[in-house]
Amino acid sequence: MPEPRYKIGLIVPANNTVIEPELWSLSLPDVAFYATRIMAKGNLTGEAVLKMEATVDRAVDELVATGVDVIVYADMVTTFIMDRNWNEIRTAEIANRAGIPCVSAWTALREALEGLKIERFGVGTPYPADIHELVPDYFTDKGYVITADDTLDVLSMSEVAKVKSELIFRVARSISLAPAEAVVLLATDLHTFDILDEMENELGIPVLSSNQTILWAALKTVGYSAATHGPGRLLSQ
Repeated sequence: MPEPRYKIGLIVPANNTVIEPELWSLSLPDVAFYATRIMAKGNLTGEAVLKMEATVDRAVDELVATGVDVIVYADMVTTFIMDRNWNEIRTAEIANRAGIPCVSAWTALREALEGLKIERFGVGTPYPADIHELVPDYFTDKGYVITADDTLDVLSMSEVAKVKSELIFRVARSISLAPAEAVVLLATDLHTFDILDEMENELGIPVLSSNQTILWAALKTVGYSAATHGPGRLLSQ
């Protein structure tokens, strides 16, 4: 097998069993994904997120040694635990340390919302209620209008990957009503690729998930131009 032209590096929380299978499932020609894991286990709390974040520099160095073209900080919840401008600062620090571009789950979502010209959306998460309640205010501060929000209220990190599709679909329906221009589903360990098209067909508006927007932004960053038959209208652009 020849060396892939596009190498995407992923910094992945150790509990996450979803993002790698979802990205590889598309079998994108000439694209490969290389993941380095950072410790995350137990219940999803602010303290656990801070401990995880403290190990990121080691993960960056390992991906640089792999020779990747872009680094993706594949965690969304950090966005809401840290300071408001943490994402922009941290991705710049990682890019400077690595000498290559860095994308985060938030910067990928922001670019996707801008690309689709979406300003009003419903947002759903699997986060515990105390963390989920931070989410609407974050987006409002960034200039978006949150039309509705809902959470699956999952406390244990390892349980998010086990959430059934019908529960995710139920959340999407609950936050999809007008004036929402889109549904946004957060968390890189939430299974969405197998139901994104179905949700969009039923709801009639774009449905964006963390792994979908991460893939879109990473491919855009490395200059991937081949047709992408991925889930959702974002990846079909």
